[in-house]
Amino acid sequence: MTATILARSARAASGLSQSELAQRSGIAGSSLSLIEHGKREPTVATLELLLRATRHTVVTIPTVRSDAAHIASDISIALAGASEASAFRRFLQLADNLTAESGATRVGLTLTEPSPTGSEQWDTAIAALCEYRLNANSLPVPDWVGTRTGNPNARWAPRTSDYDIPADPAQVPIEFLSRGILIEAATLESI
Repeated sequence: MTATILARSARAASGLSQSELAQRSGIAGSSLSLIEHGKREPTVATLELLLRATRHTVVTIPTVRSDAAHIASDISIALAGASEASAFRRFLQLADNLTAESGATRVGLTLTEPSPTGSEQWDTAIAALCEYRLNANSLPVPDWVGTRTGNPNARWAPRTSDYDIPADPAQVPIEFLSRGILIEAATLESI
């Protein structure tokens, strides 16, 4: 995860504005903005100061796979470029990343609350995926996952091609269906 994503996600999760974080951390608002937009790489000391001000800390986990926060950032970029198919490919990468890891490492890939992607449906789908993969091994689910409840009465399925076949709700995991996200379990399996 980059310092940009880490700083932005920690601030968003804490509910602080940039100016509030600048005041709490003692780091100039202009510097914070440059860090959050990837235009300045903070020192480790600066990043730790920012994180401490948001009541977060850095934890390392033994993997090179991208976590939920990083993938959410990639999905946000894809959506800004109007590429729903690219967003879906990144989502499937998160599914694969979570499947490839086990135990504490799998949990670690879900710990940092992702910043909003710009789409409530994608934000909800990310939460559903994290819960689904963690529940598969009876692992603890981070609190942020439960805050993204979606809308079960307004069902949504990502558009991945011109030939999308409607999802069969009987094949959709409960973690998705209860949030109104229609993605079948088979879609989440690597080929």
